[in-house]
Amino acid sequence: MTSTTAGALAPPEVTAPDGACAGTGWSAVASAPANSQLAGVLAGFVFAGFVMILTERRTSPLRTATLRLFIAGFIVLALDSYAFSLLTGDVATGACGRVWTESLIASGMLVVGAVAVISGMAWLLASYEEPAESPAGGTGAEGMRALERLLRRSVYGIAVLTVLLLSTAAHDYVHVVYDGRRAPWWASWVSPLYVLLVGAAMTVTVWRRQRGQTRRIGDQAVRRSELPVAFVCAVSYAVFGTAAIGVTTSTPVSAWNPVPAAVAACTVGIVLIMPVPTVLALLYAMPRAATGLPGQRAPDAGPVSAPDPGGPDAA
Repeated sequence: MTSTTAGALAPPEVTAPDGACAGTGWSAVASAPANSQLAGVLAGFVFAGFVMILTERRTSPLRTATLRLFIAGFIVLALDSYAFSLLTGDVATGACGRVWTESLIASGMLVVGAVAVISGMAWLLASYEEPAESPAGGTGAEGMRALERLLRRSVYGIAVLTVLLLSTAAHDYVHVVYDGRRAPWWASWVSPLYVLLVGAAMTVTVWRRQRGQTRRIGDQAVRRSELPVAFVCAVSYAVFGTAAIGVTTSTPVSAWNPVPAAVAACTVGIVLIMPVPTVLALLYAMPRAATGLPGQRAPDAGPVSAPDPGGPDAA
């Protein structure tokens, strides 16, 4: 009877020893080890791909772009694995708001890292489709074309899926933070509006990319100038997110009962907005293998010039 009465009078922000919050069936603490392992495994695969490219001792613009994305993905995922590992020890009673704030920031980092890794895989595949390294025609070229098309569409699908999952996590965060008290005016529409706006931005980005100038992949197939933007945004978000989680963990539990409205609004805004430039830049800078597959020429590639009789290709 005593325990029942205490549970009925407990404030809505009280956290159970396993990290589960009042009003939800989800434990951010219990799921943190699995997320940390996932981020760590992905970072390991990225590092292996990075080493594989370096050991080939061949350089090209596409391999440079792949290395840039792999470096960004490794940094983001490595820091994200550490950030999720911090959640596993936060089981203090009443730390519900603090735990979910940390979890939401770490989830945004995982989204950025996943999209960067898949984009890097697309660039890696495109680097092996360069005309100088692949024989023209044949079933091998057709198979590479189909594989690249599948991977490129997978990048678009994963980007959309991550936006949906991130918006769902933000919606759950707002539900947990404001459980038992009046939610702010933006709580009910922030998630659907975010999906609509980011979805429209992604559609416009892909449409502009399709209308962009077409070039041979061996020369300069896409607008690689967006890759530095994606790199800087991804690494900046990873560093900022890790620092924010560290500061959040060091604050006392009393500061999160209840979570201040300004802190909740800033957390949702940062997590939802900061990954968007990275994702849009990666989508806009996707390699266009339709113009770079063996045996294909871009519309603006110009006439085919005759080989130099005295050049290295002369018989």
